[in-house]
Amino acid sequence: MRKILFVLIFSLILIIGFDKAPQLTTSDYSVNKVLEDLKTDKDFKNAGFGFLAISAQTGEVISSYNPELALKPASNLKLLSTASMLELYGSDFKFETKLEYTGNIDTITHVLHGDIIIKGGGDPTLGSKYFDQTKDKQFLQHWTDAIKNLHIDSIAGAVIADATVYSRDIVPLSWSWINMGNYFGAGACGLSIYDNYYTIYFNTEKTIGSLAEIEKISPEVPFLVFDNNIVASKVSGDKSNILGAPYCNTRYLRGELPREKTNIEVKGSLPDPAYFAAYELDRTLRESGIKIKDHASSIRILENSEKSVSDIRKEITATYSPPLSEIIAQTNIRSINLFAEHFLNHCGLKLIGKAETEPAAKAIMEFWKEKGMDTEGMTLTDGSGLSQYDAVTPNQMVFLLNYMRKHSPYFDVYYNSLPLAGQEGRLEGMFKGSSAEWNLSAKSGTIDRVKAYSGYVKSRSGEEIIFSMIVNNFNCTSEEARAKLERLMIALSEIDRGTFHSK
Repeated sequence: MRKILFVLIFSLILIIGFDKAPQLTTSDYSVNKVLEDLKTDKDFKNAGFGFLAISAQTGEVISSYNPELALKPASNLKLLSTASMLELYGSDFKFETKLEYTGNIDTITHVLHGDIIIKGGGDPTLGSKYFDQTKDKQFLQHWTDAIKNLHIDSIAGAVIADATVYSRDIVPLSWSWINMGNYFGAGACGLSIYDNYYTIYFNTEKTIGSLAEIEKISPEVPFLVFDNNIVASKVSGDKSNILGAPYCNTRYLRGELPREKTNIEVKGSLPDPAYFAAYELDRTLRESGIKIKDHASSIRILENSEKSVSDIRKEITATYSPPLSEIIAQTNIRSINLFAEHFLNHCGLKLIGKAETEPAAKAIMEFWKEKGMDTEGMTLTDGSGLSQYDAVTPNQMVFLLNYMRKHSPYFDVYYNSLPLAGQEGRLEGMFKGSSAEWNLSAKSGTIDRVKAYSGYVKSRSGEEIIFSMIVNNFNCTSEEARAKLERLMIALSEIDRGTFHSK
């Protein structure tokens, strides 16, 4: 009977929303005292601030403030992307990249009278530095060996990249110019490679205002042209930007770097990841002694020239990503925008058969609405939260976290992907010596004048609390806003409602 009553209460909360559920009398708790301070804080005077904390066991509202206010979530949006991907594909799912060929192989002359095709399957980890099985260009050696095992020593065609599993528009339309040329602005391509970025190494002189010298680029990306106006300055860190659009090889380098330094690393997004994948395999094959008649290309480039590639292909080999559970762990702990954008596109494939940002985002919203989420006020324009046009409410974030905890068979994978307070990711330097350290797991979110945290915390009495707090347009530094919200999270961990027995 007690279990039935609990299910009825939880169902009622899902229907009416957490903000309308009975709120605990917690005026004596420090969390509400901290909340009152934040509501009157001069640095939050002009800010949009929303907060909600509920008991994971009972669904009771512990504390709240503007829980239905739609706010920019920054990287908190990755919680939605990773949850959607888990629910739709499962934790063991692996992305697949196929190596194929067209035409036929002359077994006497060892000539392939056709093309080598790299058929992308949306894998964000091909050649990624984040996994032992993908780093150090292992896939290139595997592909080269597979081609040689067919006794091919000459290719009469070309190496061609096929990224058509995703839309050509690899960068969401809502991303700003200042972001998309930098490494964190690398968009999702149907054939991604090396985390879709390259690194420029700069040397600077002692003289303030002197032009920073480009020492080298790694990996070497063909046809890139740099309009360099980065100068040496008194700044202590990297204050530069790489500006440039997808498929455009001109990159505009602007900003400042610390003076009198060598090998300063500045990372930029690859203009055309699919083409670069073809270029890399072409280069590797030629270095191994295989002759290739034509230059590397891609389906997009060929179609723009009104050329085509045969649809009749034979598979040579396949390369698989790490399991989704491992990719999601890296996504949330390291806050990798590229992976989250791939998840958005791949969810679109499953839900509507289309991997395109805007339709996929709408499909994800509908997916969660059907699960009971009140999506009013929500706006999704990307999968990572880099966009300034995204909007979610604390109520929606808490619903998501509560749903995953109570209903998802993949909750352990999801929970373990969240940074642990004081130990991992953006939470590594926080909560030291407090009751929240080791007891709080949450995803942070930061873009210009946005700070957000959503996750789970174990209170002093052993009660699990689900929370979300988002603030936009504060009047202080990002570090100061973080410290204010840190106080609120620590206060949640200090709640003591006596001996609490998990139901």
